Amino acid sequence: MTATQKTRRAGTGPAAPPQALRTICHATFAWVIVFTAFHVYWYFGGTFGFGDASATVPQTKTVGDWVFAAVISGMFLVGVFVPFALHRPWGHTVPRWILHWCTWTGAVLLIVRGVAGVLDTVVRHTGLLKEGLTGLSEEQASGDADPTAYTQWSTTATDLYFVIGGLLFAGAALRYRRSLATTAARR
Repeated sequence: MTATQKTRRAGTGPAAPPQALRTICHATFAWVIVFTAFHVYWYFGGTFGFGDASATVPQTKTVGDWVFAAVISGMFLVGVFVPFALHRPWGHTVPRWILHWCTWTGAVLLIVRGVAGVLDTVVRHTGLLKEGLTGLSEEQASGDADPTAYTQWSTTATDLYFVIGGLLFAGAALRYRRSLATTAARR
């Protein structure tokens, strides 16, 4: 038996992450992969999930557009990395506060984006606010003055997918915090 095995057996080595943390992190990673795959698909001209939209990639015309695209691309990379960093041994090299901050930032941004999209659709289609929360006309928001039911359901499904992702990141953050507390209590 090696020294590492003896240490782990004696209970003084690094504890394995709880199964609940691994499970939520894997679910979050799966969500990120599907999310990223759809964005790659849309980048290359795919339209599934956009309803009847003809253009799925916003035009990058200004420096601000390019900066925005770079920030979003960075967030994709972090989103792929964080779920595994929360429960893999190599993730211990990343300061805990960075993992917490990234996980909670992802959770909040995704939930806010998803809920705002759902609310915009609700207030627009119930007539409470003709131009929704954004102040944009239906044509400006969806690319069509009279969107089909397929387009409306597609955008709502996309908004709900953002909410699911946010809830997964929040669940991962909570499980991570709980696993740190459990590990500290064992010492």
